[in-house]
Amino acid sequence: QDDGSTKFELKKKIGFFASVALVAGMIVGAGIFISPTGVLRSVNGSVGLSLVIWVVCGLVAMCSSLCYCELGTMLKASGGDFTNFNLAFGPAFSFVYIWSSIAIYPGGPATLLIFARYLSSPFYPIGCNPPESVIKLFAISLAFVLIYVNCRSVTGSVYFQLTCTAAKFLAMLVIATGGIVVAIQGNPVATHNFQHAFDSSDFEGLTVPDIGRACYQGLFAYNGWHFINSVTEEISNVQRTLPRASIVSVVLVMTVYLLVNIGYFSVLTVEEMLSSKALAVVFANKILGSFAWIIPVSVCISIVGSQNGGYLLRARLPFVAARDGNLPKIFGMIHVDHYTPVPANLLNGGIIIFLIILGDFDALIYIQGSVFWSFYGLSAVSLLVLRHKMPNLHRPYKVPIFVPILTVVFSLYFVIAPLVHDPSPIYLFPVCFYITSLIIYYVFVVKKLELPGSDVATKFIQKLLKVAETDWEGGPFNDKR
Repeated sequence: QDDGSTKFELKKKIGFFASVALVAGMIVGAGIFISPTGVLRSVNGSVGLSLVIWVVCGLVAMCSSLCYCELGTMLKASGGDFTNFNLAFGPAFSFVYIWSSIAIYPGGPATLLIFARYLSSPFYPIGCNPPESVIKLFAISLAFVLIYVNCRSVTGSVYFQLTCTAAKFLAMLVIATGGIVVAIQGNPVATHNFQHAFDSSDFEGLTVPDIGRACYQGLFAYNGWHFINSVTEEISNVQRTLPRASIVSVVLVMTVYLLVNIGYFSVLTVEEMLSSKALAVVFANKILGSFAWIIPVSVCISIVGSQNGGYLLRARLPFVAARDGNLPKIFGMIHVDHYTPVPANLLNGGIIIFLIILGDFDALIYIQGSVFWSFYGLSAVSLLVLRHKMPNLHRPYKVPIFVPILTVVFSLYFVIAPLVHDPSPIYLFPVCFYITSLIIYYVFVVKKLELPGSDVATKFIQKLLKVAETDWEGGPFNDKR
C-alpha cells in the first residue's frame, strides 16, 4: 500500500489537495455557466431570492457530503454507494445501483458535446453552427484523451485535474472580481439589481414548485460531491483527508458560486440573463472586450476538468463491482505497471463514446436528476441502517443525526416533486431498467450462468491489456488502509 509495499493493488497517491481538486473539479463543470439563468427564471427574476437559492443548494450539498464522509471513513473500500448499499441493503440492491450508474449517465457525453460546440465554434463564421459530425468528432477525441490519461497513470490524471481545477476557479474569480469592480464603480445595472433584489412584485405568483425547480437547477451545478468515496482506497490517510477535503471543497464551491452570481448581476440586467443561452459569453463581451475569448476557453477547461474527474472516479464503480463478483472479473483487474483499472476505464469510456454517437440525451438528462437523488437519499438511509446494524463499528467521523434525516427529506422532495407537478411516462424508464437489472442479477450472479468462451475471452483480454487481479483481502473492513 505504501511505496515500499509488495502488494499488487491500487496505490495511495491522492492527498488532501488532490482530493479537494477532485471534488471541486467534479462539482464545477458546465453548470455554473448554465444554471444561473434557470434559477433566476424559476424565481420570477428575483435577484435576491436566486442568491438565497444558491446558498440553500450549497447547504443541501453539504448535508449529503457529510453523510458520505462518515460512510467513506467507516468503510474500507472504494466503490462509493455500491459498497454502502451492499452492506446496508444487500447485493441485489447494490447490483441495481451499479448498473444504473454505468448506463444512466448521459451527463458525461452531453457535457462533452457542450465542450465540442464551444471548441469548434471559433472555426466557423458568426451565426454559422458547426455540423453535428464535427461536434461529435471533437467530443469523441476528448473522450479518447481522457481514457488514455486515466489508463496511463492515476498521478497523471490527478495532476491534470489540479491544473484544470486551478484554471476554472481562476476563470470564475475573473467573473466575480470583474463584476464586483464594475459594481463598486457605480454601474447602474448593478445598482438597480441589488436595490431591487427582494422586490415584492417578484414574489407574486411564486409557488413552492417554482422554488423546487430553482433548487433543481442550482443543484445541477453542485452535483458531483459524492464521487470522492469511489477512490477511498487510493486516498492517503483517508480518515483525516476525506472529511476535510469534502467540507473544504463544498464550502469553496458555494462561496465562488455566490460570488460568480453577484458578478453576473453586477453587469447584466435580469432581462439579459433570462434571454441568454451562453451567460458567461454575454458577460465577457460586455466587460472584457478583446479578451472575451478567455471565458469560452475557461468553459472548455471547466468541462474537461469535470469530465477527467468523472473518468477517474466512475471507473472505480465497475472495478469494485467486478471484484465483488457482480460484473465479469476482467473489470476488477488493474494494469501490472501503471496500477490503474484499465478494463473498467475502457468500459466507462466506451459507453460514453457510444452515447456521443447516438447523440440523443434529452430524455435521459431529464430523468437523471430524480434517479441520482434517489441514490443520494438512499445513501443517507444506508448510513442510518448501518448505525443500527453495526453500532460498535469504528467511525472516525460521525455526523449529527439530523444531517442524514435532512438529506432524506430533501431527496424525497426532489424525487417525488417532478412526478406530482410534471407527471410524464418517461419516469417509467428507470423502473423498467431496475427490473431488467434484477433479471440480469438473478441469471448471471445468483445462478452464475457463464457465457460460452468467457474464460478464453477473459484470458485474451488480460494478456492484451496487461492486467491482473489485485491482492484484495476482501470486505470493506480491511483496516490496512
